[in-house]
Amino acid sequence: MRIRRRAAATSSHAPVPPASRQATLLLGIALLALVVRLVYVWQIWHAPFFDLRLGDADAYHRWALRIASGDWLGEGVFYQAPLYPYFLGALYKVFGSGAATIRVVQAAIGAGSCVLVGAAGIALFGEWGALAGVLLAVYPSAIFQDGLLEKSTLAGFFTAALLLVLSARATRYRHVLAGIVLGLLALTRENALLLAVPILAWFLIDTRPTATDEQPSTRTRRSLRAAAFAAGCALVLLPVAVRNYAVGGEFNLTTSQFGPNFYIGNHEGAPGLYDPLVTGHGSAADEQIDATRLAEEATGRALSPNEVSSYWTGRALQFIRAHPGAWLGQLARKLALTYNASESADTESQEVYAEWSSLLRTLGPFSFGVLFCLAAFGLGITAPGWRRLWFLYAIALTYTLSMVMFYVFARYRLPLVPLLTLFAAGGLAAWRDPSAPRRAALAAVVVAAGLAYLPLTDTRMDRMINYVNVANQFLKDPRRWSDAQTFYDKALRESPDAPPAHLGLGMLMAEMNKPAEAAAHYRTALDGWPDNADIHLNLAVALAQTGDIDGALGELEAAASRRHDGATAYLVAAKLLLMRARPRDAWMIYERALAVEPRNVDALMGSGLALTLLKRPDEAMQKYRRALEVDPRNADAHHALGLALATSGRESEAIPEFEETLAINPDDQDARSNLAQAQSALRNHSTTGR
Repeated sequence: MRIRRRAAATSSHAPVPPASRQATLLLGIALLALVVRLVYVWQIWHAPFFDLRLGDADAYHRWALRIASGDWLGEGVFYQAPLYPYFLGALYKVFGSGAATIRVVQAAIGAGSCVLVGAAGIALFGEWGALAGVLLAVYPSAIFQDGLLEKSTLAGFFTAALLLVLSARATRYRHVLAGIVLGLLALTRENALLLAVPILAWFLIDTRPTATDEQPSTRTRRSLRAAAFAAGCALVLLPVAVRNYAVGGEFNLTTSQFGPNFYIGNHEGAPGLYDPLVTGHGSAADEQIDATRLAEEATGRALSPNEVSSYWTGRALQFIRAHPGAWLGQLARKLALTYNASESADTESQEVYAEWSSLLRTLGPFSFGVLFCLAAFGLGITAPGWRRLWFLYAIALTYTLSMVMFYVFARYRLPLVPLLTLFAAGGLAAWRDPSAPRRAALAAVVVAAGLAYLPLTDTRMDRMINYVNVANQFLKDPRRWSDAQTFYDKALRESPDAPPAHLGLGMLMAEMNKPAEAAAHYRTALDGWPDNADIHLNLAVALAQTGDIDGALGELEAAASRRHDGATAYLVAAKLLLMRARPRDAWMIYERALAVEPRNVDALMGSGLALTLLKRPDEAMQKYRRALEVDPRNADAHHALGLALATSGRESEAIPEFEETLAINPDDQDARSNLAQAQSALRNHSTTGR
């Protein structure tokens, strides 16, 4: 009898403690999680980057400011998941946009996630299941992610809520509630929508009655549960789809970035981590612009967001069909990266934040690798109860596949962490049972450790990127240039030849009016990023400032041949030639710019100025008039046309142009002076009869 009773602990529902005991356990988890997170926020409070928004955080911040100011609908189809910016917008409206406020609020939400996971653990494994919430409370990556100014906190919270709803069979309306929670999770992490497949399967296959049922579930009842789940999802996602159609003209349940993200993770040479479409362009805004521009250049026509997504999806599928072996190798690498002990960062590194937090350093040994091994042990030892737990296996497998389809970051895999803590808590709960399959569990630990500790990534590069991102923000404020220098130096200590660090230092030296030093850093950056047009352009400006005009022109030609933003590089080249008093060469470059963009006002104005210097006033006036056709309110064009007319002795035609200049810009003293001179000359002509 004793053996049978103990074996039941691993294969059937564990006894649920009384409500008062549950409340005590969950309150303890809440206090532990909240105190730990608030201590962490307090420790990083004095970090120089505490108030900075880096990468996606900056995009979310700007978006949230627009929402808080009243722009609730926005423009176009959503490209990024929208829930977090709207969450921020609501907070900004009530509490302001301070970084400290957001970090503290997210600490409370993160503590709530720990409580939800603890409650799910109790529902699945009894009192010992509360350890799932304890593990999440002290898991350093979760603490770090909850303190970032981005959406991982919400992703973790909705994942924890979903697991609790699915685990607590006594919850009334749990099927529709599960759909609502999954919809909210999908508006935070779009790939989570794939979890609808295993959840629907769970509702359709599970024949056991819930607490509100008296009989085992019939097929009709199970179908109604699945329908209720689908209705819950629709309740959340359909308004977003309607908004996308109304504002952007296309139907999307969430966002339009599937194609670019699918291609980034599935193309020749894809490393399994984020690999931008254009070297050096890592922000979401850059990605959206580059994805659209490159797709339109390839197809030769303007494309809608869905057409852009389809283009990149097609490119990825083309690679998969042409190189199935290489693609399978990429999938294997991404699977290994998903469960690797290292925390692959994109913008901000956990190790960099740990430099300012003794708490994060102390908890650091409790890595993803350790948690994965604990979860593997739990999977092995609770295997006899698989019929009751298989929905957890299916959710973990589906979310893993949803990551492997694209690319891997530590924050992207955060929704797996609550699942792993549940498995780990189940293993610790079952360990007391002498009949549990301990050998199988220990074997699972060995396999998990072998996968988790493969040397796949270099965290020095993550630290370097974080340092550069911080320095780039400081670069925008002259008062913080010394901080920028400090963080660029930190980046170079991690990777002495890192192109982004040398590019940033070059821009800093340029701002400090040290063009020779700027040029040296740009050249080093080009060694690693030879096709980066922006670096060629920056180097051209630096060389021109040192007097090397010919070298500058060479770099500008290189920039013009590499960049895809129209006439920009040509315009810079032409301005440099004018500085060198070479108007004929400048005019030829302006004409090349106009061949690319015939209605570019700057190119038309520059060409007119060069023609004026070449004493070809009639042609110059044609350029100015074309500029005014494009921009009738361009004060500079009116003024330049007036000067050309006055210089040609056509004061009566010049006067209206000067008057129009002053109507647009009343403070233009040059136009006022030239108007007076033209009026005086016209009166003199009338007096003398000329």
